Amino acid sequence: MTLKEINANITSYIKVFTKVKSKVFSKFLRDAIKGILLSKSVSVADMARSLEPTSPTVARYIYKRLDRNLGEHDVSLVKERVQAMQIGLLDEETFIYFDPTDVVKKYGAEFEAIAPVADGSDERKIKLGYHVNACVGLKGNEIIPLEFNLYSSAEESFDSENQEWLYPIDNIIHRSKRCGVFVMDRGFDRFAIIRHLQELSVKFIIRMKENRHYMPIGLDCRSYKRQEIIEHFSTVRTKALIDVRRKKKLVKKLFTAAPVNLLEKIDSDKPLTLVCAKSANLMTLYFLTNLEEINPESLANILEAYLNRWKVEEFIRFVKQEYKLEDFKVRTIVRIKNLFCLLFIALVVLTRVSELDTTFSKVKAMLIKYSKRVFKIPQKMRFFLYTLADGLSEVLKKITKPLLQLWAPQHKYQLSLNFGDKP
Repeated sequence: MTLKEINANITSYIKVFTKVKSKVFSKFLRDAIKGILLSKSVSVADMARSLEPTSPTVARYIYKRLDRNLGEHDVSLVKERVQAMQIGLLDEETFIYFDPTDVVKKYGAEFEAIAPVADGSDERKIKLGYHVNACVGLKGNEIIPLEFNLYSSAEESFDSENQEWLYPIDNIIHRSKRCGVFVMDRGFDRFAIIRHLQELSVKFIIRMKENRHYMPIGLDCRSYKRQEIIEHFSTVRTKALIDVRRKKKLVKKLFTAAPVNLLEKIDSDKPLTLVCAKSANLMTLYFLTNLEEINPESLANILEAYLNRWKVEEFIRFVKQEYKLEDFKVRTIVRIKNLFCLLFIALVVLTRVSELDTTFSKVKAMLIKYSKRVFKIPQKMRFFLYTLADGLSEVLKKITKPLLQLWAPQHKYQLSLNFGDKP
């Protein structure tokens, strides 16, 4: 695998993703996506300097062009087409992890539609910023970016947090034809979310909070808390050893499950089951699921599916750290949203080029070689995106072709200047 072949792969992906009628818009998309991958930053100034590192004058011109086009075009339509390609990779065995996060702009009072957010990295202190929805599909060891969009509670179009969560979830559900299993953390145990997923017959696993009450199936009686209903009405009980990677050891857990109803009525044929995973020295976890085959073997799989949520958390941390997510300088909400759409497309290019679904890849080996990492990657470490992002940036920097020749090859019959060396 040579640099020329990697360049051809990157070019083919970007051309497919940025195929639009307008030549100006197409050139802007290609330059912006390549600028993000080169600079590993969402700052327009960094993107411009990475596209033209030798001439400050040309870099300044590129910066003005990128900034102008960010406000003139709508990148969301291109992002939706790329997203549809990503959703097409899902199947019945894919786990879909949806997780909200935030972007903090501590001194960003002048940014448009900025609003208070709870900073998850600082004990949930209230700061100025924007909300971000992140969604990742996990297909074996392959990470499939499905959503990365920004919204603000100060926008005029903002209705509620539930709607901002349900819209991207609905998009993935309908485009994938209900493939996959949604795995969500606490916060998604709201009745509006559960009812919506049940009515659409979508499979899900949701970790439940303590304040939710349940009613046992077939008994018209009072409601119970989660611990009480597991103790009195559980129908499946088993023990299993689970490899908890954070503690680096096998832990024996007691799994119990009970069929339940929520207090609010939901019109759905899929039964709900409350699952409890309890161990002697670790915390007890409760999950609500509508998976139909609840048996001793599937209970351990439910817990393992939830524990793999660390990959979407690592994905969010990777984007924030590697691409300097909170360093953008554009202030209008249109430019900010377009910038996040471009970032999503760049992340798709990164995962597609690196071929994460294969155990060995020549492209992956080449990117690791150029990543300039001091330490080798352990065999058990599955999150390669940090190394691959560094390697892709270094590979793109080594391509010496001019930008115009790289993305718009010279026409076969186009006239060229001749300085007298050849007739």
